[in-house]
Amino acid sequence: MKMNNKFLLSLAISVFFSASGMFASSNERGIDLYRAELYGAAKLFLLGQKNQSTQDLAETQYYLGQAYSKLQQPDSAAYYYAQAIETDPAYPFGYIGEGMLALENKDAKAAETLFRKANGLAKKDPSVQTTIAEAYIAAQMDAEAEDALDKARKVNKKFPGIYLAEGDMLMKDGKVGDACARYENAIRFDASYKVAYLKLAQVYKEINTTEALKYLDQLTAIDPDYIPAYALIGDINRDAGFYLQALKAYEKFISIPGVPILQHERYAQLLYFTDQYDKSLQEIDYVLQQDPTNPIMHRLQAYNNFKLDNSTVALQQITQFLQDNPVDKHIYLDYITYGRLLLKANRTDEAISALQKAQALDPSKSEIYKELTSAYEAASNFPEAVNQYEKYFEIEKTPTVYDYLNYGRDNYMAASKYIDADYLATPLSPDQKQADDALFYNYVKKGNEAFAEVIERSPDSYHGYLWRARLNSFVDLRRQPTKSSPMEGVAKPYYEEALSVMLKNNEDGKRNNDIIEAYHYLASYYILRDDKVNSGEYFKKILNIDPNNAAAKNALDAMKIKY
Repeated sequence: MKMNNKFLLSLAISVFFSASGMFASSNERGIDLYRAELYGAAKLFLLGQKNQSTQDLAETQYYLGQAYSKLQQPDSAAYYYAQAIETDPAYPFGYIGEGMLALENKDAKAAETLFRKANGLAKKDPSVQTTIAEAYIAAQMDAEAEDALDKARKVNKKFPGIYLAEGDMLMKDGKVGDACARYENAIRFDASYKVAYLKLAQVYKEINTTEALKYLDQLTAIDPDYIPAYALIGDINRDAGFYLQALKAYEKFISIPGVPILQHERYAQLLYFTDQYDKSLQEIDYVLQQDPTNPIMHRLQAYNNFKLDNSTVALQQITQFLQDNPVDKHIYLDYITYGRLLLKANRTDEAISALQKAQALDPSKSEIYKELTSAYEAASNFPEAVNQYEKYFEIEKTPTVYDYLNYGRDNYMAASKYIDADYLATPLSPDQKQADDALFYNYVKKGNEAFAEVIERSPDSYHGYLWRARLNSFVDLRRQPTKSSPMEGVAKPYYEEALSVMLKNNEDGKRNNDIIEAYHYLASYYILRDDKVNSGEYFKKILNIDPNNAAAKNALDAMKIKY
């Protein structure tokens, strides 16, 4: 049946507005996804289109062909290009699709014939020659692409697609600045040309994230539902460590079916970084259904279960992950997690080995040294715990008061070896005694310095005072010739200082045991100096707190002091 000129003109106008993006067809969202290179999502959107006009159906079939082509499924692409032509023989883009396939098959002559056919159907539509140019750019045929763009310029030199294609060609040649200028030109001629904003944001993402976000803000102002923008917004915020903002953007993006699995991976990571461990595990399950061997998700699965205190499962998962993946793919966090889990399982030696591997992978991470101190403490290897803490202080720029307190305690424990009853009963050579003295007093010195730092930072807290007193009581014991000899009293001023702080802050009685400890030291100090008066006073003070304290009663009875 012969069509009249009026109908042909109407059809050409419809094709022009639809292909150029100036008319919002029912396929607009699918085309947006395709132009943003979200081919899987575009395919699913377009396959879901129903009850379309002839023109829209042909357009759907063409873009399905495009999506399948980009997804490396040429047979399906060929089918949908043919369907587009069959549905609407006057729709030029079906022929362009077939021409693209011809170029992929190195048949430039067949492609040229098909492109000529397409151009003949819409000579006044610059989007036809622009799309042909894009096909030639993809085929590395820049001269033919330039020729097609020249034809498009003759039709309408302000058509934004021309500048987009030019920008893509320049980007391919590494001419980033020139490419951006072309994308800006596209926007200058059509301020609502969404894909140009996206291209600019993609370029600037690598060199100036502030500029990239500016373009994305403009893009979402034009179209708040432009889903491809949110993936990029999420990526930029994720890389900058703004996890909540990234999460909000990703939630919009992954709400559409068919988005790349990479974005689901990143969404799972963001859920982990924002402490949403159960939700992260759900997203990981989704990714592993599509990609069962995904190493990043298997790693994150173990991390999440560790955070949720599912220790047995987490240990199995991180062990399997380390076995299944080559050593050069392991990161320090894998071994920190492994070490922590082994420590929970009381596999201390294995935990130390794992944490040493973490340290070897990244010795700049201060947290590893602290983890190693915990492992060495669990193994009662306090000299090595002290050593790890000292390495930690070399790296960590802002150690806390608790760091100094724990470091002091490790020195205390390391020094305790040298006042242990079994050790003191062991005969030593003069050289060995001299060497041990040096080690002992070195731990005392470092412990005193640590506790002094605690006191300076927290003068109203009893911790620094009491632990310094305890540490120096070791000096008294090491210097005391026999148990019945007088104590030198090195710890005496420290216990007295600790008492003054503890007595001011003991309304609830929580410090009673520590106060009794201080009283007992002072009572012992005086009794060994044959000062029954002062000794008796301190033993009585103990009974004021604990009337049934047997040690105090026995001492007072022995001194024949009433209480």
